[in-house]
Amino acid sequence: MKELGAVIFLSTILICGGCGGEPPKPTKVPMPPVGKPTVTPAKILPPLTAELKAERPPVMTYTYKPEGKPNPFKPLIVERPEVPPQKVAEVVSESGAPLEKMELRQLKLVAIIWNVRDPRAMVEDGAGKGYIIANGTSIGKNKGKVTQITSAGVVVSEKHETSSGKFSIREVTLKLYAD
Repeated sequence: MKELGAVIFLSTILICGGCGGEPPKPTKVPMPPVGKPTVTPAKILPPLTAELKAERPPVMTYTYKPEGKPNPFKPLIVERPEVPPQKVAEVVSESGAPLEKMELRQLKLVAIIWNVRDPRAMVEDGAGKGYIIANGTSIGKNKGKVTQITSAGVVVSEKHETSSGKFSIREVTLKLYAD
């Protein structure tokens, strides 16, 4: 054990003793004298001969034709104004019938008479007031029309705006009984 302690003591003294002394001095690097930069004359090339001109391939230019190609810089998502399209429909339908001022989801189908020449149905609003509808009756804020009355329910066709900004016709079925 004494030998191990002596070895550690001696190695510590040797390590610490080797770390002393002055740090090395930096060497000076000679710098060139500062003066005006020298300008070298440019080499003058001899004029091109007919042989060198003939060796060059003809230069072809490319012209972009955008016909039939989508615009790569057109944004995928188009920002719409903050005014929702329903506000416009409300303004148009303010002078219309009460059924034109309500959303279809606010109406409940309560009765159907379908086995007659002119089928009819009855819908109720949230307050319990009933309205009789027939084929061609305007209903809903999206200018919907009743297109068909069957024993299963009433089919209403209404216009709606797609994500691309175009209008399409959507058929909504008001069912007499919930599935």
